[in-house]
Amino acid sequence: MIIDCHTHYWEPKHLGEAWLAQVGRIKSGEVNERVCVTPDVYRRAMRPAARSIVFGMQAKAAGIMVDNDDLADFVTRMGGGVIGFLSVDPTDPGAADEVERASQDLGLRGVKLGLPYQAISPVDERALRVFERCERLGLPVLVHQGAIFSSAGRMVEANPILLDDVALKFPQMKLIIAHLGHPWVNETAIVMRRNPNVFSDVAALYRRPTMMMAGLSAAHEYNVLDKVLFGTDYPFTNVEGTIEGLTPIFEAMSRTFPGELGPSHLEELLHRPTLELLELPDDGVSLQRPDAAGVGADGAGGDSPS
Repeated sequence: MIIDCHTHYWEPKHLGEAWLAQVGRIKSGEVNERVCVTPDVYRRAMRPAARSIVFGMQAKAAGIMVDNDDLADFVTRMGGGVIGFLSVDPTDPGAADEVERASQDLGLRGVKLGLPYQAISPVDERALRVFERCERLGLPVLVHQGAIFSSAGRMVEANPILLDDVALKFPQMKLIIAHLGHPWVNETAIVMRRNPNVFSDVAALYRRPTMMMAGLSAAHEYNVLDKVLFGTDYPFTNVEGTIEGLTPIFEAMSRTFPGELGPSHLEELLHRPTLELLELPDDGVSLQRPDAAGVGADGAGGDSPS
């Protein structure tokens, strides 16, 4: 079963001028047109995945604010097969309380943080208060800690090696480092090896094949390849496009590391038991059930801004 652990939800009302301008800047002036995620478009983009994790993002410094109630409504409209993760901005004094409200009242099962976009270090006391609440509530956290397109934050605070302190302080919390923490893929592998509850994902990184190969080889060498999860970074790409992009990378790696890495590892990645690893519930409903065949654009697209 294919599970996409990294997908975004937003609508135009959630995206500020700063966010759109920065996306346009890194895309040579072309503002990404996929600014309205709907159930039909989303479901089609997920083919052939059977389950997915979807989240919004709240980052005042970068100009994006997705309300958790809107995200919960989107999950409801999907009708099953989708697990919603809330988001908070740790610079907001009420962030930890919002984690509790959105998980307890809205039924959202995890948390998405984009710390560099939020202009905050993971070891800042405000961020640690959020992590503490997540651990207490048993919520996995998917965190973007690595390169960003926005001018928000400081790159010196974006290195995933800083998450080692977080994982040591909150050892029961499941932590997923998005995009293999690129460009610090070796640091991500080291943090995963050292901390049993730290994972990573490959979302959108196939568009940077040399970085992807470096990250996969590091994960292999540090014996944590089984902790790397499949994700797309929708709406910047989709499931079919991601698989198509990953295939030649794994084929090339089989020539570089004969007998060690190759297409069989892509199959393992695609069928990683993500929900089990993150201790998330499975509602048993497939995104691809016959009664939910959506129509619309497939959501495949250009380079991720991550």
